[in-house]
Amino acid sequence: METQQMTTLAGVLDKKMNRQLKQYLDICARCAICKDACHQYVATQDFKYLPARRAELIRQIYKKYFTKTGEFVPALYEARDPDENLLDELYESAYACTGCRRCMYYCPFSIDTAWILSVAKAILIAAGKGNEMLGQLADAALFKSDNFEMFKDVIVDGFKDIELQVKELTGDPDAEIPVDKQGADILYVALAGAHSILPAAVIFHEAKASWTLSYFEAANYGYFFGDAVKARQIADRFMDEAKRLGVKEVVITECGHAYRVAEIFHEAWSGEKHSFKVRHILEVIDEYITDGRITVRPDAITEPVTYHDPCQVGRNGGIFEQPRNIVCALASDFRDMTPNREQQWCCGGGGGLVAISEMDEFRLKSGTIKAEQIKATGARIIASPCENCRLQMEGLNDSMELGIEVKAIMDLVLEAMPLAGSSAKVTPTD
Repeated sequence: METQQMTTLAGVLDKKMNRQLKQYLDICARCAICKDACHQYVATQDFKYLPARRAELIRQIYKKYFTKTGEFVPALYEARDPDENLLDELYESAYACTGCRRCMYYCPFSIDTAWILSVAKAILIAAGKGNEMLGQLADAALFKSDNFEMFKDVIVDGFKDIELQVKELTGDPDAEIPVDKQGADILYVALAGAHSILPAAVIFHEAKASWTLSYFEAANYGYFFGDAVKARQIADRFMDEAKRLGVKEVVITECGHAYRVAEIFHEAWSGEKHSFKVRHILEVIDEYITDGRITVRPDAITEPVTYHDPCQVGRNGGIFEQPRNIVCALASDFRDMTPNREQQWCCGGGGGLVAISEMDEFRLKSGTIKAEQIKATGARIIASPCENCRLQMEGLNDSMELGIEVKAIMDLVLEAMPLAGSSAKVTPTD
């Protein structure tokens, strides 16, 4: 790699440099406490997945270009240019990481390895070495928004098909899926497919909520890809929609990273404060049950149920009790995993890994700890409010013969609600 290109890639690190990142790069004591916190390292015992080692790759570039000792005596101080070999190592480290941040929870200095690896992704993208699949999925989302009129009629027709199912389930011929409703209280942002629209539509209908459905899906592959500009643009689609419609809150469906992007990152990226609240759908459902706006049968689920805290919803999003409240309201035998909440093990499917076929074998292997956690509960149903987590656990269920059902929490709520049209056999489809 030419010297000029190396300097350019080091310039990406310079642009990302702030006091917090510099502290992370300076303070690591290499104590290796993080090794026992990382599901990938514990499952594989491979040194390259050690969180401190992942961060060290960026630290080596930092030492080369930002310290005098690294500049003049690079070999002695482990400083390196971002050459092809280092970029290959960065790629495997950055795109293999799920961003669960469990290592940060256990680190005595709270070093955020996921933050450091976001810089690694920025360097890789600048070098033309970002993950191709994640980049294509991000571009596809932006193409859809740039050419929205081309897709609008097809999208609305799909919503109308789901609306027929809502009418059947609720027994209400006037039930609807409102779209583009000015002045609604809630803008609900779902994933692509009926599976995340139908349950929420029924719940909102039964709660007599004022709501409208976003034209755009919540998933954000720009975030997984590591391009903050594209990630913001993808989130802008429904955030701008919320401003235009004058809603009071944006409610994100059962998706971990989409909630974190909307609630935690978007204001910083956009440089403006939201005029509305951002909440996860489980916060809303918990409130509806507590306030009596919807009714669930307390013995609706008699098989033992456990709950998986998605990293982006739980440890990184702070939502722990609401989903447990919901499950306990409708299941007679709830069994929590150990450890749980902030200490919950990552399932292994985050960070966009479920979309990267080259990582399928590694992804499932890294989920062995989660599989053992599930087995230890004796549960027959595992509930989780994150689609990537559910896809990963379905893979673990198949490959390790766990004998469980993997369910969205909204689906369990729907099963537990005494609906007027509950005899209608309606199944959400993707």
